[in-house]
Amino acid sequence: MDTTSNLTLIQNLFKSFGAKDIPTFLSYFTPDAVWTEPGDSDIPYSGSYTGHAGIGELLTKISQLMQMKAFVPTSFFAAGNQVAVYGNDSATVIATGKSYSSLWSYVFTIDENSKITNLQVYMDTLAIAKAFTP
Repeated sequence: MDTTSNLTLIQNLFKSFGAKDIPTFLSYFTPDAVWTEPGDSDIPYSGSYTGHAGIGELLTKISQLMQMKAFVPTSFFAAGNQVAVYGNDSATVIATGKSYSSLWSYVFTIDENSKITNLQVYMDTLAIAKAFTP
């Protein structure tokens, strides 16, 4: 798979997410893909999630815990079998009413069958943890 195809794959992934088309979104991942969110217990959704069921669980947790105000990918970069995406988001934590804004980076690893095998997220965990703290 070439870098242009990998870049297009990830751009399409974000389009399906923006359209709230979760079945299509999940179809971009291998059945055993691992998605890792940074943070510790201060961020209730931090940790690693495996497979379509695990990723679905993560998305459900986030939607139950926070009201997203913005989620904007701003730059996409591809090299070999990896694509990095930079962006920003802002949200309000439902339980506390506190808001945060964060820059983030997502690094995707893509296999020879054009499926995502790994996603590592990098973001401002301190700002998010503070929003979850009463």
